[in-house]
Amino acid sequence: MSTPTTTRHLIAPTIATGVLMAGYLLLRPYGDVEQGAAMAEAFASPAWVAAHILGALALASFARLALRVADLGDSTTARIGRFTGLAGAVLVLPYYGAETFGLHAVGSRALADPGTLELVAPIRNQPAALTMFGLGLVLLAVAAVCVGRVLGRPAWPLAATMALVLPQYFLPPFARMAFGVATLIAAVILVQHLWTAADSERVDSTAPVDLEPVR
Repeated sequence: MSTPTTTRHLIAPTIATGVLMAGYLLLRPYGDVEQGAAMAEAFASPAWVAAHILGALALASFARLALRVADLGDSTTARIGRFTGLAGAVLVLPYYGAETFGLHAVGSRALADPGTLELVAPIRNQPAALTMFGLGLVLLAVAAVCVGRVLGRPAWPLAATMALVLPQYFLPPFARMAFGVATLIAAVILVQHLWTAADSERVDSTAPVDLEPVR
């Protein structure tokens, strides 16, 4: 028999989303915004692989949060968030795999043979991969809006940052790093609210949870 989902179950995926997204954007090498040796060194760096794994896990963690929110309250908005969150994560992860491991292999070879960097554009711009990635991020943005509506005002900062994951890819490195920090701060804001709500649940399991659900 499964344990009913409570507010406490939202805390872990919220923390993971913030910490992992910040880690991804702060640790990621940004030499790929240049050309030649700087690009090869960025791709070949172990930090490239580690950071992109964190980024993929951050998006998966947010999808997990959307699922937990739907388990907590069975509103139409929550159900839409569950579907779009999980579908979005499934669609973006293959592209992250190519970006993480494919470009790392290309960069490692390009340190000795710079001509190998010609493979970067075909890997990144493959039509099916780009379509899946873009659609997945749009679905995650929809999930973010749903999570914000269900959980209310404390969730909106995190919902806003996760809805803007797609456009942040076009920002310069310093702005992307700031975006990662903003996501972490937004997660902390939500966790503080969830922790208070979870304490209230422990005191009185029959008391309504102050999460402003949408019906």
